[in-house]
Amino acid sequence: MNEQVLIDSLAAACPGQLPARADVLALPSFTQDAVRARATRLISLLREADGCSRDHASFAPRADRTLVQLTGGARAVVYHASGALQFSAGNAPLEIPFARVEERALLQRLVVEAAQRLKLGEWTGDAGTLAFERLWLSKAQGADLERSSEPVLLRATGAWRHAIGGIPVLGAASVALTLAGDNSLDALSLRIRPGVTEKLDSAIIVPPDAGARQIARNLASVLGNARERLAADAVRVRAMQFGYLDLGKRKAQRVLAPVYVAQVEVRHKLETQGYVFAVAATERAYQELPLYGTDQVAARSRASAGKPCHDDPR
Repeated sequence: MNEQVLIDSLAAACPGQLPARADVLALPSFTQDAVRARATRLISLLREADGCSRDHASFAPRADRTLVQLTGGARAVVYHASGALQFSAGNAPLEIPFARVEERALLQRLVVEAAQRLKLGEWTGDAGTLAFERLWLSKAQGADLERSSEPVLLRATGAWRHAIGGIPVLGAASVALTLAGDNSLDALSLRIRPGVTEKLDSAIIVPPDAGARQIARNLASVLGNARERLAADAVRVRAMQFGYLDLGKRKAQRVLAPVYVAQVEVRHKLETQGYVFAVAATERAYQELPLYGTDQVAARSRASAGKPCHDDPR
């Protein structure tokens, strides 16, 4: 593996003009009252959008999330650490398919209209925006030794990306909305962090090649001392993005700080392994980003930036 070639490929994969500076933003923590308020707000929007009664809601708090049982087998979940929300109408996977496989343009219009009815843009805050990102289709098809049936379209899912001050929040889709065949809401995932409480700093953004060098070091650390040297074309860069990083629905997060996130693929003989790395895009580190995604991510104050971090963000 040629490290310089990898660095150049990563830097070239980072699209667009990057800002010279970007805000480092503080995020609020959640109380039980705040968790219940977010779930109640979602239920109210669902009631307004589909006209169905969601008045009966049974709340069942757990250690890390609160479950909400709704009428008709529907349910919702709110995660205490992040405030992320999930809704399921309780339909069986093959229930309520589309009558036919519709054009993608029509399906995209349907999911966008459903998002507007649910007023999902109101969750982004004053400085936030929500942009449509992509459309997924879930299909099924039967076959035997002699013939195959026509594919059946089961679900259409639209995904949106949250941005704050024009900077995207990377990670899982900020919003994922799934429609069943009768244009009813089948599922909804809402992973928009709640309103920013404070701007901690205006940080200088380092160029992509600086982030690429750190990503190359992280990859070398993960691969370790292999017995066989990787071929020059064994490492392929899938993407490198700039933005804020959402750490997932189950993780508490104190700040949103600019990062570079890269997707790298390593091929060796018949095996292929994908990696995702996140490194700071600022001169000073505001979060301790672990090499492995299961590690706890700690937040750093302005005073301790650049120093070893021993704080537990929980």
